[in-house]
Amino acid sequence: MGSLAALLSGVVLTDISTIVARTKRNAIFMAIAGVFFLTAYVFLLVAGTIALADAYGMLPATLIMGGVFIAIAVILFIIMSAMASAEKRRAAERRRQSQLKTNVAVTTALTVFRRKPLVAAGVAMAVGALLGVTRGRHDD
Repeated sequence: MGSLAALLSGVVLTDISTIVARTKRNAIFMAIAGVFFLTAYVFLLVAGTIALADAYGMLPATLIMGGVFIAIAVILFIIMSAMASAEKRRAAERRRQSQLKTNVAVTTALTVFRRKPLVAAGVAMAVGALLGVTRGRHDD
């Protein structure tokens, strides 16, 4: 039995070390790619500003670029707000469903307790297990 445990732990440790090495490698490559992406982004911003400066002049070009980025930021804030409100609605619905299940379970338990007091302990344990399984790990 001890050799089986040693074999399984060796397999698990090998798999974990492979996963950790792959994750480190991917993180390094993503960081390098991110640096190059940001560099390209800065060059595109400068090129866009120069092109606008040729067409409209330096001050209007910088104002146009600033306005575009403010508009993008406002749009992102609106999207974030909509996502937050949708998440609040989903959390409220989960709470409502959980409360409904709790009310049904309590009503059932009280009914059984009145009719058959000896079965009440078993029902209470089953209700507790049901609520523990169905609620999961949502922290709302």
